[in-house]
Amino acid sequence: MELTDVERAIETVINQFHCYAVKGQKEYLTPNEMQELVVQKLPHLGKCVGPLDEKIECMGDPDEAKLEFGEYWDMMGDAAKGCRRKKTLGKKKKADMMG
Repeated sequence: MELTDVERAIETVINQFHCYAVKGQKEYLTPNEMQELVVQKLPHLGKCVGPLDEKIECMGDPDEAKLEFGEYWDMMGDAAKGCRRKKTLGKKKKADMMG
């Protein structure tokens, strides 16, 4: 059975979590691991969403804090929403300038 595009996207998000959680040896990311994931795998998403960096910084000690999968999933959703809002605002500004 072939996965849909959305199912493949979800699978990719899950696989990236496990890849950066020290090759799947634990069920959480440290802030440093999350930052590395954002820089390497989400360069565009990370740039358009400032609060993502703020959330990572608020986690505490970069080597000791733990970001469990549910929190990671929430951060990915917040980042995607932020990019969507930014795109929508950009289109609106462009339309306002032309109209």
